[in-house]
Amino acid sequence: MKKSTKVIIGTIIGLAIVAFAVFKFFLPKEEPQKIVIGYSQLRISLPIFVAQEKGFFKKHGLDVELKSYPTAQPMMEALVSSNIDIAGYCALPITFGAMAKSKKELVFISSIMEDDQHQICKLLAKTDAGINSIQDLKGKRIGILPTRAFEVWLKLILTKNGLDADRDNIVIQQVAPELQKDALASGNIQALFSNDPMASIILANNIGKDLSPDVDLVAKNTGITPFYFGSFNISKKYADANPEIVKKISLALDDAIDFINQDHKGAYDLMSKFFDPKFAALADKYPSPSFLKTNDITDADLQKMRDYDLENKITPEKLPLTV
Repeated sequence: MKKSTKVIIGTIIGLAIVAFAVFKFFLPKEEPQKIVIGYSQLRISLPIFVAQEKGFFKKHGLDVELKSYPTAQPMMEALVSSNIDIAGYCALPITFGAMAKSKKELVFISSIMEDDQHQICKLLAKTDAGINSIQDLKGKRIGILPTRAFEVWLKLILTKNGLDADRDNIVIQQVAPELQKDALASGNIQALFSNDPMASIILANNIGKDLSPDVDLVAKNTGITPFYFGSFNISKKYADANPEIVKKISLALDDAIDFINQDHKGAYDLMSKFFDPKFAALADKYPSPSFLKTNDITDADLQKMRDYDLENKITPEKLPLTV
């Protein structure tokens, strides 16, 4: 090939590249898709905080507005009543119960779990109550989160440790999260079966002590390990109509989970702007979390949890589940 011909061909290619770049520059840029995601002011929502603060939602083409709820219960009620279409994370018993009541189908994305390295639920005793083991809970009043699941789990833990609530005069009392610290400090209850942030607040203030600090209480005693505690959810109707948005949300949360797995303390530091500073200040007290990506949880995993809840009358009926 002659040199002049090579020069002409090179010039044409160069002009074509420049023309394509100019054409692409003047094309209208794709706007991020605007969506609203509900979240509860709890550490279970950590992947959402990370995805927002580290720009993972934006990376995948989403313009996310976060809507805050004090706990997962009102958040889930908003989801199943169609006030919002996307929300997370929420404990599975709350999710299953809301689905049964509303007949609303949900899609499940990723999960937070408890295993022998990652504890979620804690059994605490009042520091000066003379309780040093689970066996010392005979004749005591134990507060729980006001859900059927925590009652079932606590009774199972007591049974596994040779106790019976009726025989051993153990009173199980539902206590709202915001009242748990004062109830334990005042002696109205002598022990508490709960989770964060209240568990860490109580430990940080030396109001209570952990009776099983190195034990995954629920996972170990139910025999379900890992124990899938909660998940992120999307209305199935919305998901069916917006599969690309669902995919983008999943990818953003997966990126956030990768970040959490690499630096969970750094991830906790991102929580401060999303809920009460006194809870966020406990970042160094919170236990290491374990979140599973969307593709790491299967229909069979969810069915196992649903069947356990159904068998123990935590969930009132069998529910259709979609991952």
